[in-house]
Amino acid sequence: MKLYVHDALYVASINLFGTPEQIAYFLPPDLDPRVNGCFAMTELGHSSSLQDLETTATYVPETREWSITSPTITSTKWWIGGAGGSATHAVMVSQTSIKGTSYGLAWFIVQLRSIEDGRLLPGVVCGDVGAKAGRNGLDNGWIQLTGVRVPLNNMLMKWMQVDEEGNVSPPPHPAVMYATLIPERISSLTGIKILVAQSVTIACRYGVTRRQGPGNPQIIDFQAQTVNMLPLVAGIYVYMNTEKRMEARWNRLQIAAAEDPDTYLKELPDIHCISAGLKAVGTWWGSHAFETCRRACGGHAYSSYNAIAGHIDDWGVFTTGGGDNFALIQQLSRYVFTCVKSVLSSNGQDANCFGSAKFINNAPQILRSGFKFPNTPGAYSDLKNYVNLFAYLVVKKAADLISQFAQEKKKSPDTDVWNLFQSEMMRLGALFVYQYIFELYLEELEDLKNSTSADSQRILPVLTQCGLLFAGDLIRREVMDSVLEEGCMTREQSQSLRRTVYQSAKELRANVIGLTDAFGFPDFILKAPIGRYDGDIYREYFKIVSNAPDCFKTPYFESEVKPLLVRSQL
Repeated sequence: MKLYVHDALYVASINLFGTPEQIAYFLPPDLDPRVNGCFAMTELGHSSSLQDLETTATYVPETREWSITSPTITSTKWWIGGAGGSATHAVMVSQTSIKGTSYGLAWFIVQLRSIEDGRLLPGVVCGDVGAKAGRNGLDNGWIQLTGVRVPLNNMLMKWMQVDEEGNVSPPPHPAVMYATLIPERISSLTGIKILVAQSVTIACRYGVTRRQGPGNPQIIDFQAQTVNMLPLVAGIYVYMNTEKRMEARWNRLQIAAAEDPDTYLKELPDIHCISAGLKAVGTWWGSHAFETCRRACGGHAYSSYNAIAGHIDDWGVFTTGGGDNFALIQQLSRYVFTCVKSVLSSNGQDANCFGSAKFINNAPQILRSGFKFPNTPGAYSDLKNYVNLFAYLVVKKAADLISQFAQEKKKSPDTDVWNLFQSEMMRLGALFVYQYIFELYLEELEDLKNSTSADSQRILPVLTQCGLLFAGDLIRREVMDSVLEEGCMTREQSQSLRRTVYQSAKELRANVIGLTDAFGFPDFILKAPIGRYDGDIYREYFKIVSNAPDCFKTPYFESEVKPLLVRSQL
């Protein structure tokens, strides 16, 4: 994790916000290996509410330096990975103040510790935030600065420039100053691929090894187990595809930032918002997946020796770190709300949505046509039907909210409509994410279908099965109330969908070992005897437990218990 923080946050921020000259200076090919960077954004009293951050960088024209200060206790940089002990440098987000005027946020390179002996530099105070629920190997810390001076050029100036006289060239769009958050949020999908997939692999292997009940069946063949576990397997493949395509899009945009800034600035708000929503919805789903895996293994998953409990502890940070999910999903929902409002108010004439929101250009037609889930034999086997269902639910929910906002404002102009309809706005964001991940998955299936590769044709049926199962399961668990409210399905169709999910999970069960083995985790990575590749789970599990320190020791017996049993010593 310390290397991840240095590479994915510190180095990435310099590459995103630095000029070519600054990148060459701060990240030379022969960068001293003793330099270990961290990413100092969140504050004790503000978390990742960037507009409220208090750390201030004041320009001192006489010396051509910035004076960076933490003016209040709430401005203390908090939860900063690496700051507790190992980071020597930080990319620090600060409010800029020049000649008494605030110019918003900028990013500064600040040295925290000597690379010679690790001692804190003058004006810098850092400490560790202490024990956490998980990830205790990472030294999350806090930082307070008092008048720390750094050169003018330590402000990263790719998008916002300040010259020696203090003249400011503001960024072309506010979103460019937050761009470093995009790859971090996309990386939460990588967490699904790496961490959630491990727990799912362990639980599925345990499910095919453990036998119990009449006839001694494998427990994964009980319907409750099948219907709970197989959608998780399917979901990982859907999210893996989302991560792959989001990474590719972000990599293209990074190239565009240097070669085609207009394209970069045009697409940045969309990828910024959809990455926020994907992080929120994806990590919430991950929390659901972990708990499902834990319960699928009974008491054995409560043991630290079987990894899943540790995964749950480590995963908790994903739903709050890098932006709290409740804030991020609202960031996306406001973007969707604005897009739909713009298109509907112009009756489709101002249809300039693109990227994840391009389907919203058809919002007037979508509303006029409505959506009834096809009542045909193959309806549940066509992923396009699910994509179209989610698209309609997004547009209809947004249109309803637009109308409700207007009505409330008319009744009471001072009403905080965003808070009044906050839960429904969050629901809008989640629906949008579902539409997007299945649209991307449909594109992947089309690419496989059009491929001349024999391997592509062999895996296409099972991957299609994964997409259909995951879509049906999400609708069954998460949005069936909206589906029925909007009349998109009849009662009989909802019952049919539920039966289809049960049957699809049962059919995909035949491939559960192949699908989870394909994640590629060897036993030494899983570190869970109940998830062993060879299925010999009990022998290894007992060996680990019996060889654990103090397994056979009776603590405190001689000193505490025995005296109570000997009357003469009472």
